[in-house]
Amino acid sequence: MTVKKVEIKVDINCGKCNSAIMEAATDIEGVNHVSLDEGKSVLTVVGTMDPVCIASRLKKIKQKPVIISVGPPSKPPEPPKPPVPEKPKPPAAPEPPKHVCKPPYCNSCDVVSVTTYESGSGCTIL
Repeated sequence: MTVKKVEIKVDINCGKCNSAIMEAATDIEGVNHVSLDEGKSVLTVVGTMDPVCIASRLKKIKQKPVIISVGPPSKPPEPPKPPVPEKPKPPAAPEPPKHVCKPPYCNSCDVVSVTTYESGSGCTIL
């Protein structure tokens, strides 16, 4: 027989119900793992047992079981893969040398030209 995971909706009204449900499920032949989610009222049983057998056993303890799902058990999480080594980055292009203006002229810098008129009326900045 194959291992399967069975989820069954149960009625959990008190701690006594919780204990009775767990005991009923663990006494079945072929059960490997039993867990009970009290918040969702879901019993999860993993093993080679017959899901109908679980439901029958729960009916004997005055439960009204509803089988939610039957399927393969969850796969264990895969181990993390080793990190892929990064390819070396090509060397960065060297930065161009910083420009230093040399008098008297420079074509790459902003040039301010001041022109005065002979009449003394002011100046123009270009």
